[in-house]
Amino acid sequence: MVSTLHAETRNEIKKLKEIPTLPIIITKIIRILHDEKASVQDLVEIITHDQSLVSRIVAVANTPFFGCRGKINSIDQAILMLGFDLVKSIAVSVSIFSIFPVPYSVMKRMWSHSYKAALLAGILSLKIPDAHNGVCFLAGLLHDIGRVVLLSLQKYRYYKDKLQTMSSMKSNNLLLWEKEIFKCTHPEAGGFFLEDLSFPPEIFLPVYHHHNHSVEEIKYSGVITDVFLAEGLLSRITPDSLSDGEWTADVERVFIENGFSMSDIDEYALFMIKQEHHIESFFKL
Repeated sequence: MVSTLHAETRNEIKKLKEIPTLPIIITKIIRILHDEKASVQDLVEIITHDQSLVSRIVAVANTPFFGCRGKINSIDQAILMLGFDLVKSIAVSVSIFSIFPVPYSVMKRMWSHSYKAALLAGILSLKIPDAHNGVCFLAGLLHDIGRVVLLSLQKYRYYKDKLQTMSSMKSNNLLLWEKEIFKCTHPEAGGFFLEDLSFPPEIFLPVYHHHNHSVEEIKYSGVITDVFLAEGLLSRITPDSLSDGEWTADVERVFIENGFSMSDIDEYALFMIKQEHHIESFFKL
């Protein structure tokens, strides 16, 4: 993936890990990602210093896709029931949206869209082979992190002034515009950023391919397919201003090829409506 990025843009993205405003707690979590000797207790000691982060991690851990809904009320329980690696990834996923100098109103809309995509990815995964629901939820949660990365590059600060233009663009038009300005697209930027943070390929590859369904990555094809479909389907059933996906003929083809029917769309739309209270509660944490 490194080879797909322009060298200058790649270096700008790598520097984001070192921005002065990076909260110390997130710096420590990122270090744990790189430390193979890090223990469960190391993670617990870091996370428990931020009650807001604890609450959000517990909320994510209690989503239905992890099979623990309502059973987890502490970091220790989350690690016991979900495992160290998954909680470590959730911790970074939940906190990563807060490390960039992006206006809160913009960040909240982006996070809301990503959270909805994660919920939909989790439920779609139940019918897609080799698509672990927890992994799909996590990949869905981070699928648009590249948009935040591009917004955060100091060199491209004027990008914030064009947010409304960007918001109205969908799929291919947005990707072409990003390529012209940044020499990379937000899926490329997001995939590289996560890979550079030592996220596993089953997370960064779906992020990289969420606008372009790839059959080349056979090993992780289930998760890649899942997130690709979640992004496209979300734009059809619960469109919002920052949803850049589209329900295209290609998305519909992949949807049908994976055993879904058009009548399933109403079922998923109803599921998302039922999740509105959960989503609103999450943002009050």
